[in-house]
Amino acid sequence: FNNPGYYNETHKKLRQVMRDFVEEEIMADVHDLDEKQEVPVELIRKVGATGLLPMLCGRPWPKKLVGDNPLGFEPDYFHELVLIDEFARCGSGGILWGVAGGLAIGLPPVVKWATPEVQKRVVPDVAAGKKIICLAITEPTAGSDVGQIKTTAVRQGDHYVVNGEKKWITNGVVADFFTVAVRTGTQEEGMKAVSLMLLERTMPGLSTRKMKCSGAWSSGTAYVTFEDVKVPVGNLIGKENQGFKMI
Repeated sequence: FNNPGYYNETHKKLRQVMRDFVEEEIMADVHDLDEKQEVPVELIRKVGATGLLPMLCGRPWPKKLVGDNPLGFEPDYFHELVLIDEFARCGSGGILWGVAGGLAIGLPPVVKWATPEVQKRVVPDVAAGKKIICLAITEPTAGSDVGQIKTTAVRQGDHYVVNGEKKWITNGVVADFFTVAVRTGTQEEGMKAVSLMLLERTMPGLSTRKMKCSGAWSSGTAYVTFEDVKVPVGNLIGKENQGFKMI
């Protein structure tokens, strides 16, 4: 599709760069990668090395956190479409989700609303493919009705104590960071008591187990459990009880 109203030379340049990458780094091994039923971590590192993963974080390009776009232009949403479109040529939903599924939904809230300290600690490494992030919203009893999540975060001094479970979390098996929807008020308050916060793999009480997803073996989809996980107040993303708007 070559509509000049949406696509220009920068879109064509990006498409060629990503097409070459997919042909050289993915196509020959895509079947074996899928059969391993593992997140292609080394492939994520290679994609990160291109410097293009920040295109999946929304607009504008997060220059203060990751530097300039290596291709030399300010991306729009059609560049993001081109990036995913070319990844999808590998023919594996699991590989596509494994490389981009967690980052594309887990990192934007951090880029837009986390504290500067959290942004500096998380965004550069995730954008470079050195660390992996996921978004943890869905629960065994709350998927499309996000306002009824049951995972709780109770403030105790300078920490929140998080308890609950998440299900169908793309990249959760290997994630270093978890952008998590939690309840910071009563169940009756529904969406008015939902907050977002960043949890980390190293926090005691956080555990994950692999879920086998038909057609997406390499996505690293996980069942995540939180048992008295202590989360610093500074890891709150945005304001307390305002998470539903961000979601």
